[in-house]
Amino acid sequence: MINILVLVEDEKAPSCRFRWRQFIEPLAAEGLVLEIREIPRQTALRKRLFRDGEDFAGVILHRKLLRRGDFRRLRRFARRLIYDFDDAVMFRDSNASRLLSRARRIRFQRVVSGADLVIAGNEYLQQQASPEAGRTELIPTVVDIGTFPHRPTPGEGKVIGWMGTASNFVYLSLICNPLKTLLQDRPDIVFRVVADRLPELAGIPLDYRQWSGKQETAELAGFSVGIMPLFDDPWTRGKCAFKLLQYGAAFVPAVSSPVGANLSVIREGETGYFARSEGEWRRRLEELLDSPGKREEMGRSARRLVETKYSLGFAVPRLAQIIRRVVKE
Repeated sequence: MINILVLVEDEKAPSCRFRWRQFIEPLAAEGLVLEIREIPRQTALRKRLFRDGEDFAGVILHRKLLRRGDFRRLRRFARRLIYDFDDAVMFRDSNASRLLSRARRIRFQRVVSGADLVIAGNEYLQQQASPEAGRTELIPTVVDIGTFPHRPTPGEGKVIGWMGTASNFVYLSLICNPLKTLLQDRPDIVFRVVADRLPELAGIPLDYRQWSGKQETAELAGFSVGIMPLFDDPWTRGKCAFKLLQYGAAFVPAVSSPVGANLSVIREGETGYFARSEGEWRRRLEELLDSPGKREEMGRSARRLVETKYSLGFAVPRLAQIIRRVVKE
């Protein structure tokens, strides 16, 4: 068995859950034992944790951009170091007044140039790392389809659904106007938000559901159409289209902004639609909600895409091969 230490900032974060926690059991079957630990805030505890890296065949640093002293210490004790990231961490997120950050960029360059391997969640992120990194691999964020229904779930009416965290509420502002008029004109349509807290969307009636891990797949399966609006900025271009993958795993077609990895996951007219204007958002949503046959056909196509390219079973053998190759060099 090969023991691998995975260092994360927050074990409860969705990124840790989908990039590494869901891989613990399947990678163990491949002979790779993952131990996930949070990086402490206290300097002494951090130093002790980084020193523990020498007891493992390899260390995976997930997302965190370490300061110079911390990175030097980790690099000193890690026999092999892999850096993994699934967001444009070299920028601030879309909620910030300024997205560019010189300090973030310097830390990012330090980490990717000092790692033995960089694993990126999509092509845009891989391109960001490539100029400084010695080697890069692309492993998309994937879905465990075994936790989802094996066939489409009968709907509860016409439900436009969005699932996510409060930090992403900012993107819903893109579709406030078309949603408001659509819901005013069509009382048969429901807008459902599943999140960690209630969003403030003035004038928009919504069906809010508190996110729960136990209910996650059932909530997704209850959507008729999923949505993923995004700004087009340096941060969003690094997103891994995970909402679209979750919708697809639940046999739910989607309407999304044509940004970043969304361009790879949405196949126009097959797994969903892109919307580039307020009028197009309303038109595409209404088209799918009023066409049960088309909705089911596109939902099945979305599910097939997830099964073949973005499922846990698809990613495990390749990830195992990559890690094994690095630690045995």
